[in-house]
Formats: sequence, structure tokens, C-alpha cells
Amino acid sequence: RTVHRSRWTYRSPDPLGSPRPRTVACARPAVQAHALAPRRQRSGEEHLSTRFRTFNSLAWMPTAGVSLMSPASLFAAVARRSTRHASSTVASLTRYAPARPGISQLGRRLAAPRAVSTATAEIEPPEEQVFTRGPALVHAVEGPLAVLSGVGADVPPGTLIRLGDAAEGFILSHREPKTFALMYAAGQGAGGAPSVGAASGVAVNPGDAVEVLRKQLFRMPTDDTLKGRWIGALGQPMDGGDAPGGPDRDLAAGEGKERALLRESPGVEDRKPINTPLVTGIKALDILTPLGRGQCMLVTGEPGTGLTQLGVNAIAAQAASGIRCVYGATGAAAEDGGVAAVEELRAAGAMDHTTVVSVDGDASLAERYAATCAAFAVAEGARANGEDVLLVLDDFTGLVEFTKDMARLSPQLDNPDGIVDEEKMVEYEGMIINAILAERRRFLGNTLQRVARMSDALGGGSLTLLGVMYHEKGAYRGRKGSNKDSGAVGSAEGTGVTLQLPAGFDEMRPEMQAKITAALEKKRDAAAEAARAREAEASAKRPEDGYTQHRSLVEEFMSITDGQVMVENFSESNGWGISVKDSVSRIGTPGAAGPLKSLDMMQLRLDVMQADDMQAFGNNGDEKVQMRNRSSAIRGVLRQRPGETAPLSAQTVGLFALQKGFLKNMNADEAAARVDEALAKAKDTIPEVLEHLDANPSKALSAEHSEKLASLFA
Repeated sequence: RTVHRSRWTYRSPDPLGSPRPRTVACARPAVQAHALAPRRQRSGEEHLSTRFRTFNSLAWMPTAGVSLMSPASLFAAVARRSTRHASSTVASLTRYAPARPGISQLGRRLAAPRAVSTATAEIEPPEEQVFTRGPALVHAVEGPLAVLSGVGADVPPGTLIRLGDAAEGFILSHREPKTFALMYAAGQGAGGAPSVGAASGVAVNPGDAVEVLRKQLFRMPTDDTLKGRWIGALGQPMDGGDAPGGPDRDLAAGEGKERALLRESPGVEDRKPINTPLVTGIKALDILTPLGRGQCMLVTGEPGTGLTQLGVNAIAAQAASGIRCVYGATGAAAEDGGVAAVEELRAAGAMDHTTVVSVDGDASLAERYAATCAAFAVAEGARANGEDVLLVLDDFTGLVEFTKDMARLSPQLDNPDGIVDEEKMVEYEGMIINAILAERRRFLGNTLQRVARMSDALGGGSLTLLGVMYHEKGAYRGRKGSNKDSGAVGSAEGTGVTLQLPAGFDEMRPEMQAKITAALEKKRDAAAEAARAREAEASAKRPEDGYTQHRSLVEEFMSITDGQVMVENFSESNGWGISVKDSVSRIGTPGAAGPLKSLDMMQLRLDVMQADDMQAFGNNGDEKVQMRNRSSAIRGVLRQRPGETAPLSAQTVGLFALQKGFLKNMNADEAAARVDEALAKAKDTIPEVLEHLDANPSKALSAEHSEKLASLFA
């Protein structure tokens, strides 16, 4: 969009006290008049104030062509942000350099209401407005989604609106020149809760007037009414119970933004470092890609890799941990309305500490996006109470596909066809990328950045995300240099088995050679049959087939999140096969459990990858056999059937056996059996050690406990 040059008058008090209105011509109204004034000799105090305000205004200003705000709105936003940053920065300068009277005096003046020039700036509107905002009207209606014009991007998402004579709704998002809103009918859902869509008998047509109810945000019910419940995108009951918050609840009631359906992400100053583990009960995740409280982790795999079961397992493992859980069924898991997921959680005894948010299988993209935001809002409400929350979002369909819907319904003026080309490039977070991709990345990032561990001043709670995304079949297969996809662990031995003859085979008697050869061929045939069965299972039609995303989008999420878990295969007998090479936690060991860090858990990643490369490139010999046996033992220890949860104590026993050499030269089955035997013995002989490990996930493994664990393998 072209920003025309116009004349603006800024009235702001001079830092020294005398008002000096100036009229300047500028193409970017956010630039303040003091920055454009002729240079003159300034006092140190005034010079610092002028430079700081100018720096904040220019540094934060969106790149031309990407701004979603009118000039007046942009100036107001920059003014608010510049004031906030100036006050905090000068306060910190005053705190750390009290001996400088100029800075101290400046801090006192900025703290005073009259001295905050950007907060009290008055704008005299020009005679001719370049950007005129017409009346707020309904532009189009698609199901429960209303496309609006004339609302303006300065109205925050979540704000309540009225459409036409009697319809109600709230703003979902903006994409200039349009605004998107979800309509609802208050009190017409189950139990008197709101329902999605306009009220029965109420028609909303293009051209109807829109009234914006400023400072009134759509809010979810309080957390104490949602624990153990199954609700819809607007908080309506889907479990047959009473409406959370009571019938005809005030949707805008409450103070603050903790329960707001849509809200800004916490700032840097509101966060705390991630250094406390969240044990998921899934061995491959906790040992290879640990999850910290407040971390955002992507879980991706092909259809049929059991990602829903993985998320349910992670929630079931929190039954005794005190972690509050939220499960969002907005994609393939919502094909049956979320019924299967709720039944699995109830069977695992996990519903008491969980809230399920889901939609119907035929829900619109707008409702799916609203349900995604509702899951975040429920989790944030619990976090505001100081609780640690695990949010499993299954999956990102509502978030991703709604961005495409907005682009379709509101094409940009300078790119009406929405075509991605190399000419329309912008700077975004230090990267030069396509303008459309920058807009999408900003939209996705604003949602994912709601995941955080809050500072002690804000309660110290945390919100941890396990977000599911299915990628297309074959998108990550066939990496060169490996006869297995990428060192997957936790699954079977692999799809291919080569005839590895033992040393001295040629000197054996013919009957012994025939017996060994027959055994190896039988093993190879069994592996081939298992591979064919997996292929047949993979080719079967599944609900998630319609919810896959392109590899480029998956990797865009990888670049935004704090890590990813790549699930390569899945079976009911062996569980999930996790790719070691493609799975990573960018938080690293600070988010890992203390006992596992004490046992050098990260060495397992290197061992598996070395064994995989040796299998592909190495020559036959003792070293290759040893590395293959080591990799096989690791796979056996990390093997886990769906529905089973592995407490931290059980994982510690298995890792202890691996790292201390008690599973040397064992295959996967032998290693798994040996660990199970040791764990059963531990429950009888040292139950206090197991209880201590589970109750103190952040503490390192002590020497006393190491001696007691070693006695299990004596």
C-alpha cells in the first residue's frame, strides 16, 4: 500500500518544559518532530531523550507494505510502546548509574505525567485524510464467519461486536482491508451457553452495520469450572453437563486478560528461564528430546504414526504429577467430535486434571481456529493461578488453514492474487523473506508465543505445548546414507535385515552352517513380512490423511517452536519410532530431568547415529557388531507400547543399565526383558528410591541411589 506524503502537526512538551509545536511533512507519521527538527546545541538530558524516542519509533515501525494499521493508529501504537520502553530503560539507567545527575533527573521527569511527551502527544488531523475509514459494515458472510470492512486493525482481536439488528460476534483477526469475526448466539447453546453461528431467526447480510463494543473481550469461563470438563470453542458443554460458568454467563465479565480468548503473548520481562523438566512418561521424548516447563514442542509424523496416542499418553502420565492438562481436538481428532480422545483419557484416568476442547467434524475453519485459541485461553487461565499446564494441541489445522482462508477472503491491495514471488520481499526479524510468508509467520508466531513460563511476579506458572502436525507421506523418507530412515529408536529393529554371518563361519561343519543360514533366512523373511504389513497399514485410509501439511510449512513451524519430535513409524506392539537425527530440543539439557542428566543421556543420541552410519558405510568387524548391539539395546530400553506410561524412576533404571554396561551384547528383546526384571526387583527392594526419583525430577542422581540401583543387576 502506498503511503502518501501529508502534513501533520505534533504538539508535545519540550523535555525542558516549554511546548514547541512543529509542523513537518513526512511519509511515516511515527517519526517524531523532535527527530526532524534542525540540529542545535542540546543539553545532555534533552539529547538522550530525543535520541531514545526516535530510536524506539524507528526500530519498532513495521516495514512498508506489511503494516496493518492506519497512520493515526500506527502513531498511537508507537507512542504507547515508545513511552513504555523509555520509562523502563531510563529507570534502569537511573538504578545502575545513580551518580549521573542528568540521567537521574531525566528519569524523574519521564516518570511524571506531564513529561511523557509521547503519551500526551496530540495530533491535529489534517484537512484531507489519506486513509479514510468508512463505516463498519458486513462485507460478506460464510457460515459463522463474517467478513467486515471499516473496523480498523487498532481494534484488538477478541473484541465483542454487534452485527445488524440482533446478531453478536467477536473479532478473530485482521487482514487489511478486511476484518474477520465469528458470530455466536448467546444463551442458545447447551445449558444456556453460547453457540457458534448467528441466533436462529437472525439474518446477517452484506451491508449490515457493525457496532464495535470497545474494551469488551470475549472470555472463557473460570478455571475452577473447567477442570474435568469437555467443552466446545466458546465454552459450551459437550459432555452433557451444565454450562461452565452457569447459563447466560456474561461473556465479557472479569478483569485482566488471563481468560481472554485472544490476547497478546507475554513480553520478555514477563517470562522466566526454562529450567524445570516436564516428564511426559514417553521414554524416547524424555531421554532424547526432553521437554521443559514453558517449552513449545512440535510433534510431526506421517498419517498412521500414532500422534494422537502420543499426546494422550503424555496427559495420562500427569495423573500424579500435579500438572494441569488441556487437550485441544481441532483436526483429525475432531472427526468424531473428539469422542475417541475423551474415551481414551477417561480410560487412562486422566480426565480429572484435564479439560478437553473440541469441535464437530464438520466445523468451519473459523470455529477450528477459535477452538485453538480457546484451548490456549483455558491453559492460560490455569497458568494465571500459578499452575504448570501441559497443552496438547491435536492439531494445528485451525491455525494454519484459517490463514489461507483470510488470504482468500481479503486479498491485499498490492497483491490481489496472493501470488508468492521473489519481487515482494520484506525484512522480518533479521530475515529477507516474501511479504506473504512474513505475514503468515507473524500470525503463527503471535499464537505460539503465548507459550511461556511466567515470572514469579506473575505467579510463576507455565504453559507447555505439544503441538501435533501431520506431514505428507514420504516427505522425510529416503535420506541418503542410511538403510533406515534416520536412526529411529523405540521401534522394531528396522525394515531391512542383512545376513550377518558369525566369525569363523567358513571353518564350521556343513550341518552347523546350514542351521545358522536357515535361522538367518527365517529372521530375514519375518522382517520382510513385518515390513509388508507396515506398508499395508500405512496405505490404509485414515482420518488424518485430510489434515497433512506440506514439508515447507512443517519446517516453518520447526523454525518457530523450541524443538521438534519426528515420529517415523508406529506399531501397537513396539510403539513410536522416534528419529534421532531429526528430533531435537532447542532448550536442551536445562529442560531435562536431573537423574537422566546424571547418566549422560545425550550420549544415546550419538550412539544411535554412529551405529546407523556404521551400518550403512562401515566394514564388517567387531566394532560394527558392538555398535549394532549397543543400538539394539537402546531400542529395546526405549520401546514402549501405546497406553503405557513410563515414570521417571522406570526410565532411570533403564538408562542406568545402559550406561553402566549391564546390557552389553544384548539385543533389543533381551535388553527390554533385563530392565523389566530389574524394575520389578526395585519395586520390592528399594521402593523408597523409586518414589524419591519420581517426586524430585529436578534433582541429580546421588551416589547412594546409584549404589542401590547397581545392586539390582548384581
